[in-house]
Amino acid sequence: MLKREIENLNDFLEKFSGRYKDSLKPERDLEVLKTAGLSQTECMYILDFSLNKMIFKKGFMSFLGYSERSITLESYIKCIHPEDVDMVSKIGMATIIHTSSHPNENRDNVLYISFRIRKSNGEYVKVLSQSSVFEVDSEGHMVSSLVKVSDISFMEDNNLVKYNFVAQNLDEEAFKKAIYGENYDLFTSRELDIINEIEKGATTEEIAQILEISKHTVATHRKKILKKSGCHSAEELLHFCRKNGIL
Repeated sequence: MLKREIENLNDFLEKFSGRYKDSLKPERDLEVLKTAGLSQTECMYILDFSLNKMIFKKGFMSFLGYSERSITLESYIKCIHPEDVDMVSKIGMATIIHTSSHPNENRDNVLYISFRIRKSNGEYVKVLSQSSVFEVDSEGHMVSSLVKVSDISFMEDNNLVKYNFVAQNLDEEAFKKAIYGENYDLFTSRELDIINEIEKGATTEEIAQILEISKHTVATHRKKILKKSGCHSAEELLHFCRKNGIL
């Protein structure tokens, strides 16, 4: 699974290489980045989409234990936890598709993703990856992205991949569907009402009162919800819904 997802992501990025105009417009100063201070729990890199590779790297040795010379885009992806890499790839691809479809509207776009990554000693840490535009071509298409990665293990210890994409003219529903696929539209509106009440800790009897339906109807809905999701308990269901952007 991991090898397949890496190949898919690399193939996807390869489609965008060589599609940019010669006249490039830097959004930031690379020399400033070279002298910028980082903590021991941070690293950064610039991903050039026209070359499909990292063209600048800093802080990997002090944070993750990998030398800047050895780290590549492919080796970095391999360090992402096997359970997280599929979702991280889908979010990244959906972001690139939106960005490439909206030239001249990318300057203030920022993508935040939290996931687990492996250090050189084999330990996994939860990180927040923050990506923003570094360079655009003469037609406004993003050519390279500046990515800063920070350790957030001290504030978040769950295993969910989370994201927030701040962008102009973003169709959030379409964006979520591109990431989560058929699971995003798995439940009916009534089933979603019940799931939301389950998340609040409401019992079957309480849900019936809140939604003004019978306890039998609530119980029937709960059975269908568990069957659709392949879950066997409320706890499993809530984890499923959070993992698939339903909650």
